[in-house]
Amino acid sequence: MPTFVQWVHVAAAVIGVGGIGFLAFILLPSAGILNADQRDLLMRVVQRRFRWVSWSVIGLLTVSGLYNAGLAWDVPWGTYWKFLTLKIILAFAVFAIALCLTLPLKFLERFRARRQMWLSVAFAVAMIVILISAYLRRP
Repeated sequence: MPTFVQWVHVAAAVIGVGGIGFLAFILLPSAGILNADQRDLLMRVVQRRFRWVSWSVIGLLTVSGLYNAGLAWDVPWGTYWKFLTLKIILAFAVFAIALCLTLPLKFLERFRARRQMWLSVAFAVAMIVILISAYLRRP
């Protein structure tokens, strides 16, 4: 079971971070060639589709992350847990950005108006989470 849960965790992270990277560095810059109406329509459609992907990824990462943290419960408190705590905090920051970009709430429009910047921030933070994960996996 631990191998399956680890696979779910890694697969969800790959899908989530890959999606953020695609949006930030490929789709949004490329959408600049469209006129404003076409660009707005494209962003609405993409946002609806990506909403369910990102929410599913957040759910899978949370559940599998809790399971994986439970497996490490016997690791002595110290450096490992400090880095794991940092990883969790940074992951929740990425989740918060993803939710703010995808929740269909009117007051988040100002946040979504800077979508490119927030996606870039989320991607950078997610890459730090991956770096910490790699550090924690070494013997």
